[in-house]
Amino acid sequence: MNTTRRTFLKTSGTAILGFPALVRAANLNSNLQIAAVGCSGKGLSDITETGSHPKAKFVGFCDVDTTHFEKADAKFPGVPHFQDFRDMFAKLGDKFDAVTVSTPDHMHAYISLDAMRRGKHLYCQKPLSHTVWEARQMKLQAGKSKVITQMGNQIHSAKEYRTAVKVLRDGAIGKIKAVHSWQKNPGNGYTKLTAPPAPGPIPASLNWDWWLGVAPYREYAPDVYHPFKWRDWQDFGAGTMGDFGCHILDPVFTALELTAPISIRAENVGANPQTWPAAETISYVFPATKWTVEERLPLTGMTADVSRTARSRRCRRAPSCRPAGLYSSAKPAPWS
Repeated sequence: MNTTRRTFLKTSGTAILGFPALVRAANLNSNLQIAAVGCSGKGLSDITETGSHPKAKFVGFCDVDTTHFEKADAKFPGVPHFQDFRDMFAKLGDKFDAVTVSTPDHMHAYISLDAMRRGKHLYCQKPLSHTVWEARQMKLQAGKSKVITQMGNQIHSAKEYRTAVKVLRDGAIGKIKAVHSWQKNPGNGYTKLTAPPAPGPIPASLNWDWWLGVAPYREYAPDVYHPFKWRDWQDFGAGTMGDFGCHILDPVFTALELTAPISIRAENVGANPQTWPAAETISYVFPATKWTVEERLPLTGMTADVSRTARSRRCRRAPSCRPAGLYSSAKPAPWS
């Protein structure tokens, strides 16, 4: 099955209903019962476009912040509300077929794994998970549960990206020797912080414990984590490469049919224990494919702190330095 995110969202019933197991009792006249986890930002856009198909029916909305239900309710009134995805899954039982997961990165794997263990089909926003270990567990569980899965990556279907893939595949620039990518955002660009600020009162609408989920506990601070700036923090997001690398390198992976890398090296400027570095250079080496020149393909992803003045623009590239720490492959403690 080769379905882009936008195609899936706009024709979700057509794409999904092609698999009889996805509809209860293999009745293709039935609605697709969907539970949505995350109702704001990407969650709202996923709800809006998925729900545009006449056979898509939402049976549960879940969000840790109750203020996020308002816009989803305006589009699909009468859908039951939940603040804890575990409560929603348990109460709905066999009354739903599929789940959309549109939450901060650190919760992607745990919500998705729970859904797949229950035999629910899955649409999860990018990046697929917070760590490589989590992504591997998701792949294993999808195979065990024999469910249909898809990762959301909206720019995958943009005409510019599809054109780039075609140009490469048509051989317009020949076989590829190396890949270089760049994204201007610093890793902590939303907050500019390197340590947690002073705590503040938790809004009445927000269950902070459930927002943290599997992440280590920390005090709430306004306009620092929820609803958007969690991307800066190592406990919750994946840094600039995690946020934008999915988009920038997506046409490269698609066109060149890249697989898992042979090696990865990370260098950075501004490393600290809490937020992502201000600048980083990540060097990958991939096995060759029929679209590449050498036996191995070097791919460099750079993120940089950009300084702009009235007279000049310059980019500071991360220099060679001690390799940044990598996520441990050790199994994390289960979330109880």
